[in-house]
Amino acid sequence: MRPVFKMVWHGLARKDNNNWMKNEIYDLTFELEEHYWWYVARRKIILSQIQQMLPAADLNSKPRILEYGCGTGKTLSCLSPWAEVYGLDISQQALDYCRQRQLVNLKLIDLSKEMDLDNPFDDPYDLILMLDVLEHIEDQTALLERIKRWLKPGGQLLITVPAFNFLWSGEDYVSNHLRRYTKSSLTEIMRESGLHIERISYFNFFLFPLQAGIILFNNMFCPRTMQQSNLHTLSGSINSMLTAIMSAEVHLLKMFNFPFGGSIICVVNNKPK
Repeated sequence: MRPVFKMVWHGLARKDNNNWMKNEIYDLTFELEEHYWWYVARRKIILSQIQQMLPAADLNSKPRILEYGCGTGKTLSCLSPWAEVYGLDISQQALDYCRQRQLVNLKLIDLSKEMDLDNPFDDPYDLILMLDVLEHIEDQTALLERIKRWLKPGGQLLITVPAFNFLWSGEDYVSNHLRRYTKSSLTEIMRESGLHIERISYFNFFLFPLQAGIILFNNMFCPRTMQQSNLHTLSGSINSMLTAIMSAEVHLLKMFNFPFGGSIICVVNNKPK
């Protein structure tokens, strides 16, 4: 594995409410998501879940997939060979990275008008992705109520969010998160939005004790980490080991839900309860 550079953010005490993430994070994400353990294993889990959600693609009709908050576009680029993919993001920088991945159906979200907009790509979708996006949104219910109208009848929404407020760390800070979740709090938001939960589970289960221990230690004894990214330089062997441990959850999540973990994955649809 080529070296992963360590990004430490100083002098970033002010949050920019006009952006979901600080601009530096898009640079860091594009640099790391091809090989860094968290991005690789998380993507495997998400793609596996999508394969279970969508039936085998009709040879004459690719499923329409929108990623709301598409970031630098790695997930959409993985889906593009067999799906018709669309991306929305509030960052022009993120969309520029998407174009480097040969993605074309992209639009910039204007937050000042965003809640008043109809479906920006007109036709409804089989699947909408919101991957680590909801924690950035102040009025979650209003956004979810609007987005569910973009789904086809029986269409689905796949959401991932960070779990447990006691895991709050510098990564939440540099990413401008507003909150972390539990299964019960996310379930309540889905209920308020009129969405039916088909499945909800924690993930990043096996590394959860290590993650919690490091974050709690740093928050207690190294408070400067509360304003720094958690991403650090790793040797190739350690990165590969962490990737393998978290990737093992891909198969286990096909059989059962985890009782806790560092993140939550939730599959919902817009059918009545």
